[in-house]
Amino acid sequence: MKNILTILLLSAGVLVSAQTPAPAAERGGKAFKGYFNITDMGLLIGSTQNRHPAPFSFITTNGYHISEQLSLGLGVGVEFISGSYMPIVLDARYYVRNTSFSPFFSFYGGYSLALDDDGSNSYGNGYTTDAMWPYPSYLPYQAKGGWLLNPGFGIRKMFSENFGILFAAGYRIQRLYFASEDQRKLLVDYNRLSLKIGITFK
Repeated sequence: MKNILTILLLSAGVLVSAQTPAPAAERGGKAFKGYFNITDMGLLIGSTQNRHPAPFSFITTNGYHISEQLSLGLGVGVEFISGSYMPIVLDARYYVRNTSFSPFFSFYGGYSLALDDDGSNSYGNGYTTDAMWPYPSYLPYQAKGGWLLNPGFGIRKMFSENFGILFAAGYRIQRLYFASEDQRKLLVDYNRLSLKIGITFK
């Protein structure tokens, strides 16, 4: 009797184990719903004639999967396009497949806040003739920040329901504003290739 009971218990255990569902990331991506964080870093590659031809970019994004394939988030980071800037962006991504490996399309845009007085070093000076001396007095430009847009494409590989890595390439459009105390203004446009690697957590 004990042998029969033991066999039945072992059989039940094997049956339960066989029916245990696979990770949700392998069952159609339902694990991708809910809160997530993506932290990525990389380079914004531009002309070798620029003062910074490939400045560093770091952005961390917290967001929510509206569905298994569509997500929205808010990102903040630091970049060194010419001086130091803090981008604040809205991030949207569409994953082609809701499985552990998927290509995706991304688009984020927002505003970069200037963190230093980059303009006085990069773009020379404005000048005014309202001076005590008969020659112009030179006034430095001050960085004021500027708008940015970044469409892109990438791939995501999930190693578990809660952790994965991402590779992405995009096209950065950046406009930075500078102004001097005598109300002179300067606009500088950047067009860059964005290359990023990142990690994602749930």
